Amino acid sequence: MTVLIVSASYDVAADRVARVLEGAGVRQFRLNTDKFPSAVRAAFDPQRGFTLSDNGSEVDSKDVTAVWYRRHVSTEPAEDLEEGAQEFCERESRAFLSGILGTLNSARWLSPPGAIALAERKPYQLYVASELGFEIPQTLMTNDPAAVTSLGNPSSLIAKAVSSGYIRSEEGNRSIFTSRVRQADMRDLGGLTLAPVTFQEFVEKISDIRVTVVGSEVFSAEILSQSHESSRVDWRATDDPNLEHRRHDLPFPIQQRCIELVGTLGLSFGAIDLALRQDGGYAFFEVNPNGEWVWIEDELGYPISQSIAAWLTRQE
Repeated sequence: MTVLIVSASYDVAADRVARVLEGAGVRQFRLNTDKFPSAVRAAFDPQRGFTLSDNGSEVDSKDVTAVWYRRHVSTEPAEDLEEGAQEFCERESRAFLSGILGTLNSARWLSPPGAIALAERKPYQLYVASELGFEIPQTLMTNDPAAVTSLGNPSSLIAKAVSSGYIRSEEGNRSIFTSRVRQADMRDLGGLTLAPVTFQEFVEKISDIRVTVVGSEVFSAEILSQSHESSRVDWRATDDPNLEHRRHDLPFPIQQRCIELVGTLGLSFGAIDLALRQDGGYAFFEVNPNGEWVWIEDELGYPISQSIAAWLTRQE
């Protein structure tokens, strides 16, 4: 049994699971994609498969029984290459790794890269969640200003990115958090011609619920976001580093629906964001196919890293 972990060298979550696997005596290989091809060596033969080696550790594709696909992070480009050559090298490296990983047909995947890529698309995941019976706030994703003005009172709306809400720039990286729509925003919607935006009904909530699903296991965390002004709309925007978390007893039918959603999306893991509404119901916001969970494990003592390791080593 050999577990292949695909991530980046600085990934704390991968470190956690790797330690659990090591403690259980399970052989593993860590493919740090940010070190390929500068440090990690690879070779592929269509008849024999591939080998990977890094700092004295080596793995042969025929020995891989499970893959934990966390993320692909490109290596830092060589400074002496022109921009076009850098893009070529990055493209070639990504194509090579995705191609050889695609040959691991008999391995267990948490989760397949193709399923992750599709599930990350917010229109698709909202469609699937709606089909499964999740309660979704009235939502409109659009680049049409006229469609937005037809939604009515802007004070009852929020706006957020269609994808990750993350901008890289020379001045530094910035995050775009969910925010309330103001009347002034409706006077100039010309920016929609540059990129579509998600507009959604504002949900009056008691708290935010983060649901981490690993296979058929569910770990529910309640984030007391309404206790601080900065976190009431989007808890990630909080200015309180000690925002209170507590374990949450998610009703069994909602747990089962979360498991069903992850499975229907072709995943084995999912981090789902819900809101506990003031009427006691649960509103669905989104699912992240590779969402973070280390802080929940630290805050609440949930054995998420053990659960992931157990899933990867289960023989079915």
